Amino acid sequence: MTSKATLSPLRRALGVLALALLMGACNSEAASKPEQARVELPPTPVNAVTLQAAEFTDTFDVLGTAEPVDAVRLMAEVPGRILNAYVEEGEEVKRGQNIFRIDVELDAARIDLLQTQVDAAERELRRLQRLRSEGLATPQQIDQATTSLESARQNLRQARIGVSKNRVTSPLAGYLVNRTAEPGEFANPGVALAEVIVYDTIVVHAQVPESELRHLSDSETIEVHFPALQKSFEGTIHRVGLRPLGATSTYPVEIRIDNEDLQIRPGMRADLRFEREHYEQVIMVPREAVLEGYNARETMVVNEDGTAELRQVKVGPGNATHIMITEGLSAGDRLIVRGHRALVSGTRVDVVDDPHASAAAAKETL
Repeated sequence: MTSKATLSPLRRALGVLALALLMGACNSEAASKPEQARVELPPTPVNAVTLQAAEFTDTFDVLGTAEPVDAVRLMAEVPGRILNAYVEEGEEVKRGQNIFRIDVELDAARIDLLQTQVDAAERELRRLQRLRSEGLATPQQIDQATTSLESARQNLRQARIGVSKNRVTSPLAGYLVNRTAEPGEFANPGVALAEVIVYDTIVVHAQVPESELRHLSDSETIEVHFPALQKSFEGTIHRVGLRPLGATSTYPVEIRIDNEDLQIRPGMRADLRFEREHYEQVIMVPREAVLEGYNARETMVVNEDGTAELRQVKVGPGNATHIMITEGLSAGDRLIVRGHRALVSGTRVDVVDDPHASAAAAKETL
């Protein structure tokens, strides 16, 4: 009869053998089963647009200010108190119309005094001439009397001119602005009392960088927008300055606009759009669809099999919302404009309609 000590190792060996046979059977059964399918992620929703060739005009914008085509400051030619102001601020005036009347009573009073001095100088000269004929007056005395007479006559002429200059008139037909003088105030020569402007033609003054001057030419028409009016007008380049303004690298430019209905007022801000170049059939895409890669610009397009494909592109000029693609994309490509930033080539995508994204992507402001 076998002892317990002899059976224990045998039992352990049999147990190990049974476990090995069981595991081998399990592995054989598992190997006989077909390989189960891998779990696939759902397609990534994106928004895409189909590209089409379109016209594009490359432009640049500068700011300008509207000014009247002509303006003149009104000043008194003689000093005196203002007696009358005939025209109110903003009223239309005609050429030669009286604007102010100046009190010149002082000059009027001086005329009588100066006339008396002229008469006295004439009598003195005649007296000396009689004495000279008798040998009692010298040539020097005659010369001094003649000079005194001419001086008195000049003073009289100036006083009479002063009396005739008691009116301040407009040399232009236009509108009175910047009236700073009121009746009762004193007017001095050289001090502006008001201004008359003509603005049926508006001159827009702007500054253009030197790098853009080659795109400008005289008589060229451009678009000028006035934000205050929410309207755009056609203007003509009238003059391009020959020298920059001060120490800057910008040059003065004048654009003239017909303002017959006087809609545009002097001082209004203007947005000017100049044309660099016009392109007939080019691919323009939304700027947000172009990514910055390591070595080049990149975009994502949708293939016919519904997968995303990375495309390296080259870009050209553009505007605030769109940019030109010169290489890498063609008309008919389906460009992903939303949801493309986390994609890699080969990713399955699902093009969905997003009204807001579609509207933003399809909007053409070329």
